[in-house]
Amino acid sequence: MQKTKETSRQAGRALQATWALIMGITLLHLLVAPGIGLSVDEAHYALYGLHLDWSYFDHPPMVGWLQALILPFSQSDFALRLIPITLSAAASLVLYQLARELFPDQSPWLGFVAVVLFQGGIIIQLLAMAMVPDGPLLLFGLLAIRYLRRALNHNGLRDWLLSGLFLGLAGLSKYTAITLAVGALLALGAGKQWRRLLSPGLWLAVGTGFLLILPVLWWNHIHDWISFNYQLQHGTKGSHWSAGRFLLSQAGQLLAYTPALYLFGWVALIQGLREYRHPGVRDTLCFALPVLLLFGWNGGFYATLPHWTALGWAIAAPLAARWILQRWQQRPVRITVWLSAIYSGLLILVVYSQLLVPWMPFQANNHPLRDLYGWEQAAQRAEQLRRQMPDSPGKPAQIFVENWTYASRIAWYARPTPVQVLDQRFDQFDLWFGSPQKGTRGILVTPSYYRGKPGSRFFAHCTELDPLPVLLNGKPAVTFRYFSCEDYRGSE
Repeated sequence: MQKTKETSRQAGRALQATWALIMGITLLHLLVAPGIGLSVDEAHYALYGLHLDWSYFDHPPMVGWLQALILPFSQSDFALRLIPITLSAAASLVLYQLARELFPDQSPWLGFVAVVLFQGGIIIQLLAMAMVPDGPLLLFGLLAIRYLRRALNHNGLRDWLLSGLFLGLAGLSKYTAITLAVGALLALGAGKQWRRLLSPGLWLAVGTGFLLILPVLWWNHIHDWISFNYQLQHGTKGSHWSAGRFLLSQAGQLLAYTPALYLFGWVALIQGLREYRHPGVRDTLCFALPVLLLFGWNGGFYATLPHWTALGWAIAAPLAARWILQRWQQRPVRITVWLSAIYSGLLILVVYSQLLVPWMPFQANNHPLRDLYGWEQAAQRAEQLRRQMPDSPGKPAQIFVENWTYASRIAWYARPTPVQVLDQRFDQFDLWFGSPQKGTRGILVTPSYYRGKPGSRFFAHCTELDPLPVLLNGKPAVTFRYFSCEDYRGSE
Protein backbone atom coordinates (compact mmCIF):
# COMPACT_ATOMS: atom_id res chain seq x y z
CA MET A 1 0.00 0.00 0.00
CA GLN A 2 2.79 2.38 0.97
CA LYS A 3 4.67 1.51 -2.23
CA THR A 4 1.57 2.25 -4.30
CA LYS A 5 1.17 5.67 -2.67
CA GLU A 6 4.83 6.50 -3.27
CA THR A 7 4.55 5.42 -6.91
CA SER A 8 1.47 7.61 -7.30
CA ARG A 9 3.29 10.58 -5.78
CA GLN A 10 6.26 10.04 -8.08
CA ALA A 11 3.95 9.81 -11.08
CA GLY A 12 2.34 13.11 -10.10
CA ARG A 13 5.71 14.80 -9.73
CA ALA A 14 6.87 13.41 -13.07
CA LEU A 15 3.76 14.74 -14.78
CA GLN A 16 4.23 18.15 -13.15
CA ALA A 17 7.87 18.22 -14.23
CA THR A 18 6.84 17.29 -17.77
CA TRP A 19 4.27 20.09 -17.87
CA ALA A 20 6.84 22.54 -16.52
CA LEU A 21 9.37 21.43 -19.14
CA ILE A 22 6.86 21.72 -21.98
CA MET A 23 5.65 25.14 -20.82
CA GLY A 24 9.22 26.39 -20.41
CA ILE A 25 10.18 25.25 -23.91
CA THR A 26 6.99 26.75 -25.33
CA LEU A 27 7.69 30.13 -23.71
CA LEU A 28 11.21 30.02 -25.11
CA HIS A 29 9.81 29.33 -28.59
CA LEU A 30 7.39 32.22 -28.27
CA LEU A 31 10.26 34.50 -27.24
CA VAL A 32 12.46 33.52 -30.18
CA ALA A 33 9.73 33.24 -32.84
CA PRO A 34 9.44 36.95 -33.81
CA GLY A 35 13.21 37.41 -34.14
CA ILE A 36 13.79 36.30 -37.73
CA GLY A 37 12.03 36.06 -41.07
CA LEU A 38 10.52 32.93 -42.53
CA SER A 39 12.82 30.16 -43.70
CA VAL A 40 12.54 28.63 -47.15
CA ASP A 41 10.13 25.88 -46.07
CA GLU A 42 8.07 28.15 -43.81
CA ALA A 43 7.47 30.62 -46.62
CA HIS A 44 6.65 27.82 -49.05
CA TYR A 45 4.00 26.37 -46.76
CA ALA A 46 2.64 29.81 -45.90
CA LEU A 47 1.98 30.13 -49.63
CA TYR A 48 0.08 26.85 -49.36
CA GLY A 49 -2.25 28.66 -46.99
CA LEU A 50 -2.76 31.50 -49.47
CA HIS A 51 -3.40 29.09 -52.35
CA LEU A 52 -5.68 26.54 -50.72
CA ASP A 53 -5.98 23.28 -52.59
CA TRP A 54 -6.71 19.59 -52.04
CA SER A 55 -2.99 18.83 -52.14
CA TYR A 56 0.30 20.16 -53.51
CA PHE A 57 3.27 19.17 -55.64
CA ASP A 58 5.65 18.10 -52.89
CA HIS A 59 3.46 17.40 -49.83
CA PRO A 60 -0.11 16.71 -48.70
CA PRO A 61 -2.20 19.74 -47.71
CA MET A 62 -2.25 19.75 -43.91
CA VAL A 63 0.41 22.45 -43.46
CA GLY A 64 -1.46 24.75 -45.82
CA TRP A 65 -4.82 24.08 -44.23
CA LEU A 66 -3.44 24.82 -40.77
CA GLN A 67 -1.76 28.05 -41.88
CA ALA A 68 -5.02 29.10 -43.54
CA LEU A 69 -6.57 29.19 -40.05
CA ILE A 70 -4.13 31.95 -39.05
CA LEU A 71 -3.86 34.01 -42.25
CA PRO A 72 -7.28 35.74 -42.00
CA PHE A 73 -6.21 37.20 -38.64
CA SER A 74 -2.52 37.90 -39.19
CA GLN A 75 0.16 37.27 -41.79
CA SER A 76 3.07 38.20 -39.55
CA ASP A 77 6.04 35.88 -39.14
CA PHE A 78 5.22 35.48 -35.45
CA ALA A 79 1.59 34.53 -36.09
CA LEU A 80 2.60 31.89 -38.63
CA ARG A 81 4.70 30.19 -35.94
CA LEU A 82 1.94 29.90 -33.34
CA ILE A 83 0.45 26.67 -34.69
CA PRO A 84 3.77 24.77 -34.99
CA ILE A 85 4.70 25.84 -31.45
CA THR A 86 1.34 24.52 -30.23
CA LEU A 87 1.76 21.27 -32.19
CA SER A 88 5.18 20.70 -30.65
CA ALA A 89 3.88 21.18 -27.12
CA ALA A 90 0.96 18.84 -27.75
CA ALA A 91 3.22 16.17 -29.31
CA SER A 92 5.50 16.26 -26.26
CA LEU A 93 2.57 15.69 -23.94
CA VAL A 94 1.32 12.78 -26.08
CA LEU A 95 4.86 11.34 -26.09
CA TYR A 96 4.86 11.40 -22.28
CA GLN A 97 1.52 9.59 -22.16
CA LEU A 98 2.60 7.05 -24.79
CA ALA A 99 5.80 6.28 -22.87
CA ARG A 100 3.81 5.58 -19.70
CA GLU A 101 1.44 3.28 -21.62
CA LEU A 102 4.24 1.42 -23.40
CA PHE A 103 6.11 0.69 -20.16
CA PRO A 104 3.68 0.98 -17.21
CA ASP A 105 5.90 -1.22 -15.05
CA GLN A 106 8.87 1.16 -15.29
CA SER A 107 9.79 4.27 -13.30
CA PRO A 108 7.10 6.98 -13.27
CA TRP A 109 9.82 9.31 -14.56
CA LEU A 110 10.27 7.39 -17.81
CA GLY A 111 7.88 9.63 -19.72
CA PHE A 112 9.67 12.75 -18.52
CA VAL A 113 13.05 11.35 -19.57
CA ALA A 114 11.64 10.43 -23.00
CA VAL A 115 10.44 14.01 -23.53
CA VAL A 116 13.80 15.41 -22.39
CA LEU A 117 15.67 13.14 -24.81
CA PHE A 118 13.45 14.11 -27.70
CA GLN A 119 13.24 17.84 -27.01
CA GLY A 120 17.01 18.01 -26.53
CA GLY A 121 17.57 17.61 -30.25
CA ILE A 122 18.30 20.91 -32.01
CA ILE A 123 16.32 19.75 -35.03
CA ILE A 124 13.24 19.24 -32.84
CA GLN A 125 13.65 22.74 -31.42
CA LEU A 126 13.80 24.21 -34.92
CA LEU A 127 10.87 22.13 -36.16
CA ALA A 128 8.83 23.44 -33.24
CA MET A 129 9.02 27.00 -34.58
CA ALA A 130 8.47 26.28 -38.26
CA MET A 131 5.27 25.12 -39.87
CA VAL A 132 6.56 22.14 -41.84
CA PRO A 133 4.85 18.77 -42.47
CA ASP A 134 6.78 17.06 -39.67
CA GLY A 135 4.97 19.11 -37.00
CA PRO A 136 1.46 17.76 -37.57
CA LEU A 137 2.91 14.36 -38.54
CA LEU A 138 4.55 14.02 -35.11
CA LEU A 139 1.38 14.85 -33.21
CA PHE A 140 -1.04 12.81 -35.32
CA GLY A 141 1.44 9.96 -35.72
CA LEU A 142 1.96 9.57 -31.97
CA LEU A 143 -1.79 9.78 -31.37
CA ALA A 144 -2.39 7.16 -34.07
CA ILE A 145 0.08 4.76 -32.42
CA ARG A 146 -1.47 5.33 -29.00
CA TYR A 147 -5.00 4.49 -30.17
CA LEU A 148 -3.87 1.67 -32.46
CA ARG A 149 -2.28 -0.05 -29.47
CA ARG A 150 -5.45 0.38 -27.46
CA ALA A 151 -7.57 -0.92 -30.33
CA LEU A 152 -5.37 -3.98 -30.86
CA ASN A 153 -5.40 -4.77 -27.15
CA HIS A 154 -9.06 -4.06 -26.32
CA ASN A 155 -10.85 -4.00 -29.70
CA GLY A 156 -12.89 -0.96 -28.68
CA LEU A 157 -14.85 0.67 -31.49
CA ARG A 158 -13.95 4.17 -30.26
CA ASP A 159 -10.24 3.34 -30.27
CA TRP A 160 -10.45 1.96 -33.81
CA LEU A 161 -12.28 5.06 -34.99
CA LEU A 162 -9.73 7.40 -33.38
CA SER A 163 -6.81 5.39 -34.73
CA GLY A 164 -8.24 5.70 -38.25
CA LEU A 165 -8.87 9.40 -37.73
CA PHE A 166 -5.30 10.11 -36.63
CA LEU A 167 -3.80 7.86 -39.30
CA GLY A 168 -5.75 9.82 -41.90
CA LEU A 169 -4.66 13.16 -40.44
CA ALA A 170 -1.06 11.92 -40.43
CA GLY A 171 -1.49 10.94 -44.08
CA LEU A 172 -2.72 14.46 -44.83
CA SER A 173 0.44 15.79 -43.16
CA LYS A 174 3.29 13.90 -44.84
CA TYR A 175 3.77 10.85 -47.03
CA THR A 176 6.07 9.37 -44.37
CA ALA A 177 2.83 8.42 -42.60
CA ILE A 178 2.79 5.31 -44.80
CA THR A 179 5.31 3.85 -42.33
CA LEU A 180 2.59 4.00 -39.66
CA ALA A 181 0.44 1.68 -41.76
CA VAL A 182 3.44 -0.63 -42.15
CA GLY A 183 3.97 -0.49 -38.40
CA ALA A 184 0.33 -1.35 -37.76
CA LEU A 185 0.64 -4.46 -39.94
CA LEU A 186 3.85 -5.45 -38.18
CA ALA A 187 2.21 -4.96 -34.77
CA LEU A 188 -0.75 -7.03 -35.91
CA GLY A 189 1.51 -9.89 -36.96
CA ALA A 190 4.09 -9.66 -34.16
CA GLY A 191 1.31 -9.67 -31.58
CA LYS A 192 -0.36 -12.65 -33.33
CA GLN A 193 -3.60 -10.74 -33.59
CA TRP A 194 -4.61 -11.62 -37.13
CA ARG A 195 -8.08 -12.29 -35.77
CA ARG A 196 -8.50 -8.52 -35.65
CA LEU A 197 -8.80 -8.64 -39.44
CA LEU A 198 -12.31 -9.91 -38.84
CA SER A 199 -13.12 -7.03 -36.50
CA PRO A 200 -15.54 -4.41 -37.84
CA GLY A 201 -13.56 -1.85 -35.86
CA LEU A 202 -10.41 -2.43 -37.88
CA TRP A 203 -12.23 -1.87 -41.15
CA LEU A 204 -13.88 1.21 -39.66
CA ALA A 205 -10.35 2.53 -39.01
CA VAL A 206 -9.23 1.64 -42.54
CA GLY A 207 -12.28 3.30 -44.05
CA THR A 208 -11.90 6.44 -41.93
CA GLY A 209 -8.23 6.82 -42.83
CA PHE A 210 -8.88 6.22 -46.52
CA LEU A 211 -11.74 8.72 -46.56
CA LEU A 212 -9.50 11.40 -45.04
CA ILE A 213 -6.71 10.98 -47.62
CA LEU A 214 -9.10 11.07 -50.60
CA PRO A 215 -8.28 14.77 -51.26
CA VAL A 216 -4.63 13.84 -51.82
CA LEU A 217 -5.56 10.98 -54.15
CA TRP A 218 -8.01 13.11 -56.10
CA TRP A 219 -5.55 15.99 -56.53
CA ASN A 220 -2.84 13.64 -57.74
CA HIS A 221 -5.26 11.93 -60.10
CA ILE A 222 -6.09 15.18 -61.88
CA HIS A 223 -2.40 16.24 -61.92
CA ASP A 224 -0.98 13.03 -63.44
CA TRP A 225 0.25 11.76 -60.05
CA ILE A 226 3.10 14.28 -60.05
CA SER A 227 3.37 14.38 -56.26
CA PHE A 228 3.74 10.61 -55.92
CA ASN A 229 6.20 10.46 -58.80
CA TYR A 230 8.26 13.25 -57.24
CA GLN A 231 8.37 11.58 -53.84
CA LEU A 232 9.34 8.22 -55.34
CA GLN A 233 12.30 9.86 -57.06
CA HIS A 234 13.16 12.23 -54.22
CA GLY A 235 15.88 10.89 -51.98
CA THR A 236 16.93 8.15 -54.42
CA LYS A 237 18.94 10.29 -56.81
CA GLY A 238 22.21 8.47 -56.24
CA SER A 239 23.01 5.89 -58.91
CA HIS A 240 24.47 3.47 -56.39
CA TRP A 241 24.53 2.88 -52.65
CA SER A 242 27.53 4.56 -51.00
CA ALA A 243 28.89 3.88 -47.51
CA GLY A 244 30.19 7.44 -47.42
CA ARG A 245 26.74 8.91 -48.03
CA PHE A 246 25.25 6.53 -45.49
CA LEU A 247 27.74 7.55 -42.80
CA LEU A 248 27.26 11.23 -43.62
CA SER A 249 23.50 10.85 -43.17
CA GLN A 250 23.97 9.04 -39.87
CA ALA A 251 26.39 11.71 -38.66
CA GLY A 252 23.69 14.27 -39.38
CA GLN A 253 21.27 12.24 -37.25
CA LEU A 254 23.78 12.08 -34.40
CA LEU A 255 24.31 15.85 -34.41
CA ALA A 256 20.68 16.82 -34.99
CA TYR A 257 19.23 14.73 -32.17
CA THR A 258 20.69 14.30 -28.72
CA PRO A 259 23.70 11.97 -28.93
CA ALA A 260 22.15 10.05 -26.03
CA LEU A 261 18.95 9.48 -27.99
CA TYR A 262 20.78 8.46 -31.16
CA LEU A 263 23.38 6.17 -29.54
CA PHE A 264 21.29 4.63 -26.78
CA GLY A 265 18.24 4.62 -29.01
CA TRP A 266 19.93 2.33 -31.52
CA VAL A 267 21.37 0.16 -28.73
CA ALA A 268 17.93 -0.14 -27.14
CA LEU A 269 16.27 -0.96 -30.48
CA ILE A 270 18.83 -3.64 -31.31
CA GLN A 271 18.71 -5.19 -27.86
CA GLY A 272 14.94 -4.89 -27.98
CA LEU A 273 14.89 -7.53 -30.71
CA ARG A 274 15.64 -10.04 -27.93
CA GLU A 275 12.71 -8.69 -25.86
CA TYR A 276 10.13 -8.66 -28.61
CA ARG A 277 7.67 -10.56 -26.41
CA HIS A 278 7.35 -7.46 -24.19
CA PRO A 279 4.33 -5.60 -25.64
CA GLY A 280 5.87 -2.14 -25.26
CA VAL A 281 9.19 -3.16 -26.76
CA ARG A 282 7.48 -5.02 -29.59
CA ASP A 283 5.26 -2.09 -30.54
CA THR A 284 8.18 0.34 -30.37
CA LEU A 285 10.14 -1.86 -32.78
CA CYS A 286 7.17 -2.20 -35.12
CA PHE A 287 6.54 1.54 -35.42
CA ALA A 288 10.04 3.03 -35.06
CA LEU A 289 12.11 0.74 -37.26
CA PRO A 290 10.19 1.26 -40.54
CA VAL A 291 10.99 5.00 -40.46
CA LEU A 292 14.57 4.69 -39.23
CA LEU A 293 15.50 1.83 -41.55
CA LEU A 294 13.82 3.40 -44.58
CA PHE A 295 15.75 6.66 -44.35
CA GLY A 296 18.82 4.95 -42.94
CA TRP A 297 19.20 2.70 -45.97
CA ASN A 298 18.09 5.46 -48.32
CA GLY A 299 20.87 7.65 -46.93
CA GLY A 300 23.32 5.49 -48.86
CA PHE A 301 21.76 6.66 -52.12
CA TYR A 302 21.18 10.27 -51.18
CA ALA A 303 22.16 12.25 -48.06
CA THR A 304 18.87 12.37 -46.15
CA LEU A 305 17.82 15.38 -44.14
CA PRO A 306 17.80 14.94 -40.34
CA HIS A 307 14.16 15.87 -39.82
CA TRP A 308 12.92 13.07 -42.07
CA THR A 309 13.40 10.60 -39.20
CA ALA A 310 11.80 12.76 -36.49
CA LEU A 311 8.78 10.47 -36.14
CA GLY A 312 11.02 7.41 -35.77
CA TRP A 313 13.09 8.99 -33.02
CA ALA A 314 9.98 10.20 -31.22
CA ILE A 315 8.67 6.63 -31.14
CA ALA A 316 12.07 5.28 -30.04
CA ALA A 317 12.50 7.85 -27.24
CA PRO A 318 10.54 5.89 -24.57
CA LEU A 319 12.56 2.73 -25.27
CA ALA A 320 15.81 4.70 -25.09
CA ALA A 321 14.66 6.30 -21.82
CA ARG A 322 13.86 2.85 -20.41
CA TRP A 323 17.31 1.56 -21.40
CA ILE A 324 19.03 4.55 -19.75
CA LEU A 325 17.03 4.33 -16.51
CA GLN A 326 17.70 0.61 -16.19
CA ARG A 327 21.45 1.22 -16.53
CA TRP A 328 21.78 4.57 -14.78
CA GLN A 329 24.16 3.12 -12.20
CA GLN A 330 26.67 2.35 -14.93
CA ARG A 331 29.23 5.13 -15.09
CA PRO A 332 29.68 5.16 -18.91
CA VAL A 333 25.94 5.61 -19.31
CA ARG A 334 25.82 8.55 -16.90
CA ILE A 335 28.86 10.22 -18.49
CA THR A 336 27.40 9.85 -21.99
CA VAL A 337 24.05 11.30 -20.91
CA TRP A 338 25.65 14.29 -19.17
CA LEU A 339 27.96 14.99 -22.12
CA SER A 340 24.95 14.74 -24.40
CA ALA A 341 23.04 17.18 -22.20
CA ILE A 342 25.95 19.65 -22.27
CA TYR A 343 26.23 19.36 -26.06
CA SER A 344 22.50 19.86 -26.60
CA GLY A 345 22.24 22.71 -24.10
CA LEU A 346 25.16 24.63 -25.57
CA LEU A 347 23.95 24.13 -29.14
CA ILE A 348 20.43 25.27 -28.33
CA LEU A 349 21.82 28.26 -26.39
CA VAL A 350 24.04 29.31 -29.31
CA VAL A 351 21.27 28.99 -31.90
CA TYR A 352 18.57 30.72 -29.85
CA SER A 353 20.84 33.55 -28.71
CA GLN A 354 21.84 34.14 -32.34
CA LEU A 355 18.20 34.27 -33.40
CA LEU A 356 17.37 36.69 -30.57
CA VAL A 357 20.40 38.98 -30.73
CA PRO A 358 22.73 38.29 -33.69
CA TRP A 359 26.26 38.20 -32.31
CA MET A 360 28.28 35.82 -34.48
CA PRO A 361 31.33 37.40 -36.14
CA PHE A 362 31.37 37.04 -39.91
CA GLN A 363 32.99 38.34 -43.05
CA ALA A 364 31.00 40.63 -45.34
CA ASN A 365 28.35 38.71 -47.29
CA ASN A 366 29.32 35.47 -45.57
CA HIS A 367 27.13 35.22 -42.49
CA PRO A 368 26.63 31.57 -41.38
CA LEU A 369 22.85 32.15 -41.29
CA ARG A 370 22.78 34.38 -44.36
CA ASP A 371 19.94 32.43 -45.97
CA LEU A 372 17.60 33.64 -43.19
CA TYR A 373 18.18 37.37 -43.55
CA GLY A 374 16.86 40.08 -45.82
CA TRP A 375 14.22 38.36 -47.89
CA GLU A 376 11.43 40.75 -46.99
CA GLN A 377 13.52 43.77 -48.02
CA ALA A 378 14.68 41.92 -51.14
CA ALA A 379 11.12 41.10 -52.20
CA GLN A 380 9.87 44.63 -51.61
CA ARG A 381 12.74 46.06 -53.67
CA ALA A 382 12.08 43.57 -56.47
CA GLU A 383 8.42 44.54 -56.57
CA GLN A 384 9.32 48.23 -56.63
CA LEU A 385 11.70 47.70 -59.56
CA ARG A 386 9.13 45.56 -61.37
CA ARG A 387 6.53 48.30 -61.16
CA GLN A 388 8.99 50.78 -62.60
CA MET A 389 9.40 48.69 -65.74
CA PRO A 390 6.95 49.64 -68.49
CA ASP A 391 4.83 46.71 -69.64
CA SER A 392 5.26 45.55 -73.20
CA PRO A 393 1.97 44.96 -75.09
CA GLY A 394 0.18 42.04 -73.48
CA LYS A 395 3.19 41.02 -71.41
CA PRO A 396 3.46 42.61 -67.94
CA ALA A 397 6.85 42.62 -66.27
CA GLN A 398 7.52 39.65 -63.97
CA ILE A 399 9.73 38.82 -61.00
CA PHE A 400 12.16 35.98 -61.71
CA VAL A 401 14.36 33.85 -59.45
CA GLU A 402 16.76 30.99 -60.10
CA ASN A 403 15.08 28.23 -58.07
CA TRP A 404 12.14 27.40 -55.85
CA THR A 405 14.02 28.04 -52.58
CA TYR A 406 14.39 31.70 -53.54
CA ALA A 407 10.88 31.78 -54.96
CA SER A 408 9.29 30.79 -51.66
CA ARG A 409 10.61 33.83 -49.78
CA ILE A 410 10.31 36.34 -52.62
CA ALA A 411 6.77 35.19 -53.49
CA TRP A 412 5.65 35.32 -49.85
CA TYR A 413 7.00 38.77 -49.10
CA ALA A 414 6.03 40.18 -52.52
CA ARG A 415 2.54 38.68 -52.38
CA PRO A 416 0.29 38.73 -54.34
CA THR A 417 2.76 39.38 -57.19
CA PRO A 418 3.55 36.16 -59.11
CA VAL A 419 7.14 34.93 -59.04
CA GLN A 420 8.44 32.68 -61.82
CA VAL A 421 11.28 30.18 -61.48
CA LEU A 422 13.92 29.93 -64.19
CA ASP A 423 15.20 26.42 -63.52
CA GLN A 424 13.85 23.65 -65.69
CA ARG A 425 12.16 21.65 -62.93
CA PHE A 426 8.36 21.69 -63.00
CA ASP A 427 7.10 22.27 -59.46
CA GLN A 428 4.47 24.01 -57.35
CA PHE A 429 5.46 27.49 -58.55
CA ASP A 430 4.74 26.49 -62.15
CA LEU A 431 1.29 25.37 -60.98
CA TRP A 432 0.67 28.62 -59.10
CA PHE A 433 2.27 31.25 -61.33
CA GLY A 434 2.95 29.50 -64.61
CA SER A 435 6.26 28.81 -66.32
CA PRO A 436 8.23 31.66 -67.94
CA GLN A 437 7.06 32.35 -71.48
CA LYS A 438 9.23 33.38 -74.40
CA GLY A 439 9.46 37.12 -74.83
CA THR A 440 8.71 37.85 -71.18
CA ARG A 441 10.59 40.61 -69.40
CA GLY A 442 11.06 41.50 -65.76
CA ILE A 443 13.30 41.73 -62.71
CA LEU A 444 15.65 38.91 -61.79
CA VAL A 445 16.66 38.85 -58.11
CA THR A 446 19.33 36.59 -56.65
CA PRO A 447 21.36 36.51 -53.40
CA SER A 448 25.09 37.09 -53.63
CA TYR A 449 25.88 33.56 -52.45
CA TYR A 450 24.19 31.92 -55.45
CA ARG A 451 26.82 29.77 -57.17
CA GLY A 452 24.87 28.24 -60.05
CA LYS A 453 24.75 29.37 -63.65
CA PRO A 454 23.32 32.90 -63.80
CA GLY A 455 19.64 33.07 -64.68
CA SER A 456 20.40 36.03 -66.93
CA ARG A 457 21.58 33.55 -69.59
CA PHE A 458 17.94 32.79 -70.33
CA PHE A 459 17.33 36.33 -71.60
CA ALA A 460 18.42 38.19 -74.70
CA HIS A 461 19.66 41.08 -72.57
CA CYS A 462 20.01 41.87 -68.85
CA THR A 463 21.21 45.05 -67.15
CA GLU A 464 22.43 44.84 -63.58
CA LEU A 465 20.83 47.35 -61.23
CA ASP A 466 21.94 48.68 -57.87
CA PRO A 467 22.38 45.86 -55.32
CA LEU A 468 20.69 45.69 -51.92
CA PRO A 469 23.06 44.95 -49.01
CA VAL A 470 21.30 43.62 -45.90
CA LEU A 471 23.19 44.98 -42.91
CA LEU A 472 23.70 43.13 -39.64
CA ASN A 473 25.75 44.84 -36.94
CA GLY A 474 26.82 47.40 -39.52
CA LYS A 475 28.14 44.80 -41.97
CA PRO A 476 26.38 43.23 -44.98
CA ALA A 477 25.25 39.71 -44.02
CA VAL A 478 24.09 39.14 -47.59
CA THR A 479 23.67 41.27 -50.69
CA PHE A 480 20.87 40.83 -53.19
CA ARG A 481 21.58 41.49 -56.87
CA TYR A 482 18.97 42.72 -59.34
CA PHE A 483 18.84 42.53 -63.11
CA SER A 484 16.43 44.17 -65.52
CA CYS A 485 15.98 41.51 -68.18
CA GLU A 486 14.37 41.56 -71.63
CA ASP A 487 13.13 38.83 -73.98
CA TYR A 488 13.09 35.49 -72.19
CA ARG A 489 14.36 32.81 -74.60
CA GLY A 490 13.94 29.64 -72.57
CA SER A 491 16.42 26.92 -71.75
CA GLU A 492 19.71 26.60 -73.54
